[in-house]
Amino acid sequence: MESRYDPMETLGAILSALGLAGIIVTEGRVLGFGLLVIVFGIVIWKMGEVRRELRGEIESLRREMEACPGESGSGEDARALEG
Repeated sequence: MESRYDPMETLGAILSALGLAGIIVTEGRVLGFGLLVIVFGIVIWKMGEVRRELRGEIESLRREMEACPGESGSGEDARALEG
């Protein structure tokens, strides 16, 4: 699996940190807004994590398909998959 982080993961982490910092700096006066920003940050963070994992799986499947014997892209293979 890739070791690089998806940009959405980074954005989500930054949003979560800003929400937490906002709550701390204002001594809890913007608690509702801060929690909302934290939740959005966590959701975006998770979306980036899932996107990174799916890209890794797609790349793994692509390598697996290239390693399969036979001609790739032949018409017989496409007809076999349809029927």
